[in-house]
Amino acid sequence: MRHFIHLAYQGTKYRGWQRQANERSVQATIEDLLSKMLKTKTIIHGCGRTDAGVNASQYFVHADIPEDLDYDPVKRLNHMLPDDIAIYEIIPIHDPHCNAQTDAIARSYDYYMHFHKIPQLKDTSTYFKVSNLDVEAMQSAVIILQNTKDFRSLCKGPDIYKHTRCNVQSVSLEETHDGNRMLFSITANRFLRAMIRNIVGRLINIGKGELSLNEFTEVIRNQKEFEFPFHKQAPPTGLYLSKIIYPYLERDVIG
Repeated sequence: MRHFIHLAYQGTKYRGWQRQANERSVQATIEDLLSKMLKTKTIIHGCGRTDAGVNASQYFVHADIPEDLDYDPVKRLNHMLPDDIAIYEIIPIHDPHCNAQTDAIARSYDYYMHFHKIPQLKDTSTYFKVSNLDVEAMQSAVIILQNTKDFRSLCKGPDIYKHTRCNVQSVSLEETHDGNRMLFSITANRFLRAMIRNIVGRLINIGKGELSLNEFTEVIRNQKEFEFPFHKQAPPTGLYLSKIIYPYLERDVIG
């Protein structure tokens, strides 16, 4: 029977979500142990890819799992998995055609950053060695993003897509801890490759005064590429896939 598995993971030690030859991935880790638990080869299909080092505070996969198990599969699978992957719920879905990736109608990402060296945040937030950021200019750039429809300038490899339009439903940049930390959050119907990390990289450029709002707007409007030195992605450490919504399923983020 078709099931959705609600889970989360810390991606620091993995080469991303997707199974790769000779590399440690989140998909392979779960798939191999789930197959061992069920005593049959079981394929899981994720709600999307995350790159190496990227995290998920909420993630869904679909898989076909027997209904008549005589044990608690959540408890057993959590016991088998490493501490950086957690299974929250295995949810029966009565439509066998439901798909964790293509059925999602909205996804949210959070990007955590801090500006003073804090060792306990090294695996959960990105440390930017900058000070005196122009937060007002960064907030103005966020408003520009809210009104942007085409994100060709802010993704990697735009030509692989039929189109690069995204419907941004909400976007925000919040200061916390006396301005020593920031949280960038965005929700949209779809995201393009490296889109959030490119956005955060450009926000930092703007905050440092390296890139003007006019230049930022002009590049996006003309669907050009940001060129050196405004081409670097923000590191993966602070990035979390944080929420996925389906027409028939929504769960609160745990933790």
